[in-house]
Amino acid sequence: MIPPGFGAGPSFFDAHAPSPRLDTLPDDVLGIIFGHLEIDELVSLRRVGRCMSDRVLHFGLPLYLSSHRQSHMTLHPSPSSWPLSSLVKHDHLINRSLSRHRWHALQIGPTWLQPVIPTLLLTPDHLILGVGGKILAHPLYPPRSVTSHVHVHGGKVVGRAREYPISPRGVGSRADIVGVVPLHDGQDSLAVAQFDGTLQRMVLTPSGPSLPRVTARYPHPKESIHNLSGSERGEMIMTTTSGGSVQLFDTRSPWSEPSSITLSTNRAWSSLLTTSHPSLDPVAMIGVQGSIEFHNVLPSGISSPISRKILGPDLPLASSPYDIQLPSYESSQLHPSTLLSAWYDSHLRLHDLRTSSTSPVSTFVDPYTWADGSAFYSTCFVGEHHIAGGGARHGTVAFFDTRSPKIGWSCFSPGGKGSPVYKLRGEGGKVWGVTEKRAFVLAFDGSGDETDGLVLEEARMKSVIRDRDRVRHVPSGWKGRGGKWTWTVRYEEEEGSKAVGYEHRDRTVNLFESSLVAS
Repeated sequence: MIPPGFGAGPSFFDAHAPSPRLDTLPDDVLGIIFGHLEIDELVSLRRVGRCMSDRVLHFGLPLYLSSHRQSHMTLHPSPSSWPLSSLVKHDHLINRSLSRHRWHALQIGPTWLQPVIPTLLLTPDHLILGVGGKILAHPLYPPRSVTSHVHVHGGKVVGRAREYPISPRGVGSRADIVGVVPLHDGQDSLAVAQFDGTLQRMVLTPSGPSLPRVTARYPHPKESIHNLSGSERGEMIMTTTSGGSVQLFDTRSPWSEPSSITLSTNRAWSSLLTTSHPSLDPVAMIGVQGSIEFHNVLPSGISSPISRKILGPDLPLASSPYDIQLPSYESSQLHPSTLLSAWYDSHLRLHDLRTSSTSPVSTFVDPYTWADGSAFYSTCFVGEHHIAGGGARHGTVAFFDTRSPKIGWSCFSPGGKGSPVYKLRGEGGKVWGVTEKRAFVLAFDGSGDETDGLVLEEARMKSVIRDRDRVRHVPSGWKGRGGKWTWTVRYEEEEGSKAVGYEHRDRTVNLFESSLVAS
């Protein structure tokens, strides 16, 4: 019997047989090939011919996007409405900008008169800031063409804030806002927590008097609130208090008493609540000294026994987690069960919750922040593979590629000298943050190259500063002995118009600046 392929007819080994054409391969075979190609190789294939160009466009690019996902909250229109080639190009620009340190930086709005510990919420249509006893709601507008003034594809643009007073006058910082979360009830409701124990449901009216419409007050114990967390669908919210209690509320039934437990310690440094995760059972994660504790969320409420505990450093009592984040499981490249945390000991840590290990799978550190003894106060995911951490001093934001933990870079956020970065929110090609006196955005999607493509003129700092205030504090170097940054003052420059960065792996600090935002 003649084996297949060795007969008289054309065969794989027949030099005179026609070679198989790449553009005639079946989808299952071509899919394997496409899966191993980078974007520049796919682009090159489109030049081979019309047939191959069509197969790359209608098969290769969707396959590439499905395996190189990014979370886009403020993209216009939504990613599903973008031409495939345009979305791939947009995402590729973000990845390249993050790896090559190309970004734009801007302060959002005026500098606040008094230092505060602000909070930050990002939605598809608003950037919402809790600043002392008031809420600042910046609308996010679809980008427009400078010449035709029609909407174009790109990231939404920050508009001027509308201010809503929340705390009564004269109460000082006792009633400062400590958390704002969306409730996803179809009415744009928010849950707002204040340090004095006040917990309310409200709607920010878009027109008329700048007064929030309070629709419910939750029966919260008279204890100071330290943290507020909300579930993905907004049906539950959770607080941690100065007395060491955790309160879990049903947001749809504000008259119901909360479910509560008491922690083993009086201070929870961070918290996270998830009830509709694709790979985790409903759980409350509480960051306490030395560890992150897991408490199951049952139909009857939050469970007191600790169901799981994960650790940070080898000496747990020497550190605490100040922020806890899960990636967007609908559009993130990382597995949904990847937990990112920011710690007091100057490290970011990734834990894989699919395993039973208590130890992180990766740790990340800015050597200069570590030498300065600065904690990481906040953290977020950004781009396809990157994470960011907000430092305790000088508004520093550190960036790391999760595939290469030892390689990273940092930047000083606009006007952040001397201040921690209290909150960060990352999505697609932008990182949004707050320091003690200002909000800022770092953009890696090229939006700063367009006039009014990042922050509208009406919402930029320079519209409210005086000529004599046109100075900018810029880091000028690093003093190895004592681990301190040196600073210089540049006149006739706006404090919130640029940022300065440095690489972690340099033996000597080489400073570089962000790109100039188009005006």
